[in-house]
Amino acid sequence: MREDIGALQRRAIIVNGYATPQITAEQLAQWAGNLTYVSFYSYGFNMNGELVAISDERLIRDAFESGVAPIMVLTPFDESGAYSYDLVREVFTNPAMRDRLINNVVLTATDKNYYGVVFNFGYIATEDNQQFVITVSKSAARLNRRGKLIIVSIITGINDEGIDYEALGRAANFVELRTFRWEQNQGPPAAITPIGGLRETVSKVAALIDPRFILLGLPNYGYDWVLPHIQGQTAAETISNIEAADRATRAGAEIQFNETVQSPHFNYTDRNGAMREVWFDDERSTRAKLEVVNEFNLAGVGIWTIMNPFPVGIEVMSELFTVTKV
Repeated sequence: MREDIGALQRRAIIVNGYATPQITAEQLAQWAGNLTYVSFYSYGFNMNGELVAISDERLIRDAFESGVAPIMVLTPFDESGAYSYDLVREVFTNPAMRDRLINNVVLTATDKNYYGVVFNFGYIATEDNQQFVITVSKSAARLNRRGKLIIVSIITGINDEGIDYEALGRAANFVELRTFRWEQNQGPPAAITPIGGLRETVSKVAALIDPRFILLGLPNYGYDWVLPHIQGQTAAETISNIEAADRATRAGAEIQFNETVQSPHFNYTDRNGAMREVWFDDERSTRAKLEVVNEFNLAGVGIWTIMNPFPVGIEVMSELFTVTKV
């Protein structure tokens, strides 16, 4: 009976897990019970507004069979798979191309029975912010009429002052705040999502957007740096949180926990005699981030990515919340 009462007291949140086309049914199954949506990363597009598709028929079928709603991700990837801001600029300056792109997104999402679309445009230049809002608004109007939602994924910490969060909050169904960047592996060893910066970002945006429509983007990976770090020459290896903990065990390294940034880390010597430094997430750091979701009454979280298992993270999330299903 006590467990039933506890379940009733837990708040329901949205959990959106990102996956690449390489995800297997078994990998998805490890997360499925704790996901609202699975977002398949990623469709691209060309200068004519035509989509660069991924092979997603199996992915969509696996999602529905797992009880998870599939979502289409749109990223400015060109036909070679490279990110291109020229594509973004073309969307914002060529109305005919923008209309074709939106039409193709809506038709594809409808034909393939996607539950919605994530606009994952990354960095947006200050001079393009209002055109971004217009693009999102036009897309949302058509998708919402078909019962489909739109999520805008924003990389925070880059040009925050130039992003019109308030307008994007009105235009989209949800705004996802990505408080981490892939490029961090090029920099010196550090926590992937320091809790202070995360809370500051959420506090600022929650003052502009109803928190019930904000998703907090969380990483599901760690970084392993070789020391000494040489800017422009050495980059961290991306590893799963499980692998990070295993490396500490194999090396006999003591895992430290930085209370300021609320993140675990350790140093070890690899088999070649090189010193290395690892930052990752564990039960403690995950709990700290999820408590921010509760503190600000956010809609939920987005997990980048669910390609790797993270049972400890799932356990903490299950302890604090129930997961909304659609």
